[in-house]
Amino acid sequence: MARKIFDDLDLRIIDALAEDGRRPFTSVAEDLGVAEATIRARVARLQRLDAIRFVTDVKPHELGLLFAYLGVRIEGAGVRRAIDAICAIPEAVYVIECTGAYEVLVEVVAQDGDDLLRLMQEEIRTVPGVAQVDTFVGLRIAKGTFRYTDLGRAGTTAESRRR
Repeated sequence: MARKIFDDLDLRIIDALAEDGRRPFTSVAEDLGVAEATIRARVARLQRLDAIRFVTDVKPHELGLLFAYLGVRIEGAGVRRAIDAICAIPEAVYVIECTGAYEVLVEVVAQDGDDLLRLMQEEIRTVPGVAQVDTFVGLRIAKGTFRYTDLGRAGTTAESRRR
């Protein structure tokens, strides 16, 4: 059996910081009943393991930007090169290798519809190996969360988490 890397305290720390990553460690420590030094050491470890990172969550629409999700089908032997090329496009802010109808899902941010069209025609579709691109323009974010740790915990169900 594989050794569990993250224990319950790690997950509780992540939950405590999910909504406000700038929350003082002293406050987190007090809520979780441990020393601040413990929180500081655990957070540093989680960052070293690349399990967490602290970023600014930007809402594209609030900045007057357009965001879209692209389902990209890639054909041929150069899948890795195509994905690397897509990752190099500055407007591609999130690139996910996946299963299903597409090899890659890409979140892009554009100034407006014309900029999205340019991005599609001059950047994405010109990548060698890209065979098809389906576009899904985001109209509004109905839900956005960074709370992943309580999902799939042993002994919990969706119903028990709602209570």
